[in-house]
Amino acid sequence: IPSIRVQETVVGVFPQEDGWDLSWLGNSIGWLNTTAFPSWSGNSVLTAHLIGSDGKPGPFYDLHLLSYGDRIIVHLNNQKYIYEVRSIDLNTDPEDTWVFRHEDYPWITLVTCRNFDPETNTYLLRTVVRAIQVEISGN
Repeated sequence: IPSIRVQETVVGVFPQEDGWDLSWLGNSIGWLNTTAFPSWSGNSVLTAHLIGSDGKPGPFYDLHLLSYGDRIIVHLNNQKYIYEVRSIDLNTDPEDTWVFRHEDYPWITLVTCRNFDPETNTYLLRTVVRAIQVEISGN
């Protein structure tokens, strides 16, 4: 994500019986395996930590700074899949499932937590950025 200087590996995250275990993700970006594979038609949901377990900013720390038209580039199989941001929602409820909605064209949905509540030991909101694929080119 050039505009916020993010260049990280994307790894697969498989659902558990009680939801998604992201504790091991570290500084990687996780592709939620029940969503479309990145670069394919559909909605690919990618997530990363806002703050790492070491207390330092995670890969999606600056996700809220993205703007309409900013580019997200996925490198895969000697191709660049280029997406452009179409929406930024800073106040998504963690229980909202719209972030997983199906799309007919290739979309990427980036998700991270925000507003930590120490009393409940949970994050109260999510930042959600949606981008549509606009170009494919060779690396």
